[in-house]
Amino acid sequence: MDDREKKEIEEIRKRAENIFCRRCDYCLPCPEEIPIQNFLAIRTVPKRLGKSFLMEGMHREFIEKAKLCSECGECITRCPYQLPIPELIKENLRWVDEQLK
Repeated sequence: MDDREKKEIEEIRKRAENIFCRRCDYCLPCPEEIPIQNFLAIRTVPKRLGKSFLMEGMHREFIEKAKLCSECGECITRCPYQLPIPELIKENLRWVDEQLK
């Protein structure tokens, strides 16, 4: 890799560092029973399975559970990466709404 490519990778890493869920599940249990890591990964579903899967089965359940987020912050205290989980949940809910329009 040349210096430009290394710089680009470092910039991507820095941007993702505070929003990328590593799926460790240390944030659980959620008082609202939100499957946090599953919902934070919801954006990958349409890429592979199409938007219709957001309305079906477990994906729909993940969305409905995420809507119950009380922003209590318990997940943040447990996350070893200090992700702003309630904010990420809200952002993903907005994204889901846009996809389903």
